[in-house]
Amino acid sequence: MMSKKARKFTLLALTIIFLTLSIAVQASAFSYFVDVVNNTITKQEAAVFNLIIKNSADYDDYYTITTNDVNWLVSTTPESAIVPAKSELELVLELRPKALVEEGRTYFVPVKIKSSKTDFYYENRQDFAVYVVNPNIKAGEYTATVTPVISIDKIIDPREKVGVTLTLRNRNPKPFDSLKVVIDGEIFSKDYTTKLLPLEEKTNVILFEIDPLTEADTRTLSVMLYLNDTKIAESSTEYEIKGYPDLKETTSKQVFLFRIEEKFSIYNNGNKAGTAEEKFRMSIFRKLFTKFTPEAVKERGDDGKAYYVIRQNLRPQETLNGSVVTNYRLLVVIILVIIAIIVLYYVLRSPVIIAKNAEPLGKTEDGLSEVKIRLYLKNRSRKPVNSLRVIDIIPSIAEIDKKTHLGTMEPVSIGKSKRGTVPRWEMDVLEAYEERIITYRIKSKLTLIGGIRLPSAKATFDAGGGKERITYSNSINMIYQPE
Repeated sequence: MMSKKARKFTLLALTIIFLTLSIAVQASAFSYFVDVVNNTITKQEAAVFNLIIKNSADYDDYYTITTNDVNWLVSTTPESAIVPAKSELELVLELRPKALVEEGRTYFVPVKIKSSKTDFYYENRQDFAVYVVNPNIKAGEYTATVTPVISIDKIIDPREKVGVTLTLRNRNPKPFDSLKVVIDGEIFSKDYTTKLLPLEEKTNVILFEIDPLTEADTRTLSVMLYLNDTKIAESSTEYEIKGYPDLKETTSKQVFLFRIEEKFSIYNNGNKAGTAEEKFRMSIFRKLFTKFTPEAVKERGDDGKAYYVIRQNLRPQETLNGSVVTNYRLLVVIILVIIAIIVLYYVLRSPVIIAKNAEPLGKTEDGLSEVKIRLYLKNRSRKPVNSLRVIDIIPSIAEIDKKTHLGTMEPVSIGKSKRGTVPRWEMDVLEAYEERIITYRIKSKLTLIGGIRLPSAKATFDAGGGKERITYSNSINMIYQPE
């Protein structure tokens, strides 16, 4: 709950606020309006204005009209400015120059209108402008005084419309019917003709569209005023064109026969240089078959992963054209060749395998005298082989041992040739996946010191279509070292 002291303080504060607001309302309880009758005079004349004072208070008030400019005299008609409550009074106000006032100049006389009841007053110079002419100069020949003030944003974006604010202040108490205005911003311009009333201030906002590719730079904005082809005023300011890179990208991808081609194009449509960048993430395997145009550099991204980056600085209107080609065709060709070789091997390989093995027998301190030979036959196909004939060659230094058992198969014949003894075996058919072993022994005519070389055995069989096919075994180079 509020204390007694606090309630007193609050009541006092509210009273002060109320009185202040009341005084403020009463102080501004009148207004005025000025209409120029004649403000172009000679030193011997008086400038005339219509002054209307409106008393909006609920009491009568008396108003005094004075100036603190000692070079001017103020008089009103009627002399007494008593305005009843809730009414207004129209007076004729005259400003008469004294001897020290110079001719050919515009004067802004400070006129003070004050309430006797509240002591509130208005004092204004702009409403009471007077031009004192030189009587020796013809009317309309005095110097025209118009002040131009031009403004623009310090930094403008060329992609947006540019707003230029122009304010024209007529310092003369005479109108200008044909005032030519020329605005020049280097990259935009405009000229037009306007009118100015006496002592008028006019503000225009003019919008310009400029080339969005205008180079970033500092420019000058100027305004020039012409009256009868004579420049009477000029004003200027500086502004800056904002620079921006505008990178636009297009991409395409084409896949054909194990070849992937990705193309990209980055175009700088801005007015400032920018960095074009394209990143690619790929495996080490793919990188082996990939070519970058232009060359890419390997970098680690913010995510810690490795990327291949194509980067180039682009000036305005420049384009970066690049491509990434991954070509697996060579790899596919190699794989196809390997597959073809494997297929051809299985298609063209002999269905009959023949392998030759030799085991030394009859070892003595002087050398080797006897060798046991095995011929291993196998049909590795799913079809039977017909008319199989096996021929082996025994070097001339040795001969077949007929006294011993020659194995499960006896040779059909044992012949002679320049190379040595030629035993031959025949089989009508060798069934699918069937295996046979031919075993026999040879004896050397002399003790073999150092070993013997046994040539390959040959197997001939019917390949179908009236053709024969031949396959050979391995040869054996038997080396024997006496113990």
